[in-house]
Amino acid sequence: MEKQDRKSRMQAIRKIVSTTSLESQEELLAALKEEGFFTTQTTLSRDLKKLRISKVRVRSGLSVYALPRDGQFEPVPTVEEINQTKWRLNFSGNLMVVHTPPGHASMVAYDVDNIKSPFFLGTVAGDDTVIVVLSEDADREVAGNLICDMFPKLS
Repeated sequence: MEKQDRKSRMQAIRKIVSTTSLESQEELLAALKEEGFFTTQTTLSRDLKKLRISKVRVRSGLSVYALPRDGQFEPVPTVEEINQTKWRLNFSGNLMVVHTPPGHASMVAYDVDNIKSPFFLGTVAGDDTVIVVLSEDADREVAGNLICDMFPKLS
């Protein structure tokens, strides 16, 4: 029964986030309560992480929760994003450095960590930079192409 309750709660979170602009976990907890789901902030935080839901800045300037790659909430570009026409990819030894717009690095790192490639040993993400540790025998060109396929803005 716990599994079903969790699944239903996760579906409710997706629905709420995709249809409502919420700025805080407290607001999301209240919306879940209205849907009949009584949960703790700790559980909600785990659910948000599992669903890869994060906050994005919307045109009004507010930071609201949004589903990953969801077209509903288009973030307002920062000055850096406006001035940056492409994401960048560089190499140094067995390190690949991926430069992203601010706030995008953790999503990139998450996706890289979850693909099953013998080339990628792990990642470290900041706000706008990801360091990807490559295996010693990794072919830079092939590894770079894998990343570019995942994130077309790099090509």
